[in-house]
Amino acid sequence: MVKQFIYDAREESIVDMWLFIIVNTTILALLINVLSISTGTSEVAAHLLYVPIAIAAYWYPNRGMIYSFIVSAAYFTIVFIIMNGSPPALVSALIKCVVFVGVAAVISSLAIHMQKSEMKYRGIFNHTEAGTGLVNAKDLSIIEVNHRFASVLGYNPDDFTHLTFSELWVDAAERDLFFSQLNKVGSVENFETRFYTKMAGIRWVLLSGGMLADDTFVCALVDISDRKKAEEALMIKDHAIRSSINAIAMLDLDYNITYVNHSLLKLMGGYDEREYTGKRARDFIRVHKSIDELRAALSERGNWMGELILQKADKSPFYVILSANMVYDDNGKPVCIMASFIDITDRKQMEMAKRRALEQIEKNIEQFAILGDHIRNPLAVIVGLTSLAAEELANKILTQAREIDRIITQLDMGWIESDKVREFIKRYYMLGAEEIAQDEAATGSRKDTGPAGK
Repeated sequence: MVKQFIYDAREESIVDMWLFIIVNTTILALLINVLSISTGTSEVAAHLLYVPIAIAAYWYPNRGMIYSFIVSAAYFTIVFIIMNGSPPALVSALIKCVVFVGVAAVISSLAIHMQKSEMKYRGIFNHTEAGTGLVNAKDLSIIEVNHRFASVLGYNPDDFTHLTFSELWVDAAERDLFFSQLNKVGSVENFETRFYTKMAGIRWVLLSGGMLADDTFVCALVDISDRKKAEEALMIKDHAIRSSINAIAMLDLDYNITYVNHSLLKLMGGYDEREYTGKRARDFIRVHKSIDELRAALSERGNWMGELILQKADKSPFYVILSANMVYDDNGKPVCIMASFIDITDRKQMEMAKRRALEQIEKNIEQFAILGDHIRNPLAVIVGLTSLAAEELANKILTQAREIDRIITQLDMGWIESDKVREFIKRYYMLGAEEIAQDEAATGSRKDTGPAGK
């Protein structure tokens, strides 16, 4: 604002100076006209009155017409007195007075238009959010800056009287490139660079410039330091996500894929992220009810974690643990969905193999129990037939039969213990039959094993 005060003070001093000139030139012109009319040479002298009238109409446009009427009346009065009311002289004087007023009217109108343009320019220059400055193209001295230009760099407007435009640049190569484009094309737009501040700091600015007709150029700068910091932070986050060992995807609110990082691309067996971006997440999930559960949970709680069966690029299925979270903006409005994946295919395949093995053990235990019953039936027949044999032979057969029965009884006791083990295994290591069937149906990995499958 100091610069503006200096400018206003300078304008007032100029206006006061012209008021002094107008008054004195008017008095001088009228005196010369008195002398000229008295000597009969008034034709040229009357034109001297154009000078004060033109100056007054330019510097005081709102009073220029009034001033021209006063000067015209004074001139007409002088002619009337000196020429003793001569009609030809009065007609000539009246015509000249009309011309005086007309000249004042034209100049006042132009001056008012110029003042409005100047006020408009001043309003834009001083109150725009962009820092604006006027620079001498020859020596790069800063002629004038607005308050925004100064505040961005931490200066007062009057501080720039001791600085040149080239001193503000941090990077000399960027400065040379800017001036090369400005001199070649006449204008530069949206040039990102760094300027020094008053306290030896550095600010990022977006600079535009354009040459003017009087070996000057106007430049406008916008402080983009906060934007550059935000861009840098986003770049770091993007790099962190892109290089993360965790497989990560971003979805829009319609569950279309907008981004996949390298780890997920590798997990899916793809080569280009364009294979997935823009496509529906549903297209890569084997069990579609899972995506419905995901939608419901995110809508209700904003997060979901669970197991999914995905489909690779070669159509082969694999298991993942999905952790999905709704991402909100500063106003709490959801903007996208972030999902991370952990491959658990090996673990799930081991669990499925364990289930099949336990199923086979259970079948074998049941078959052992049945086999014991089948052995006892013919053994009872053999014992009954010993009554037909000689006593010595019958005793030998009964002894062996009792041994066989003892062995079968031990097998029965082992079956009972195995049944307890089976119940323990089913309780702590096996999923329900329905869950096993669903997983195997989704992956197509069911293989029949054991006697029942033969």
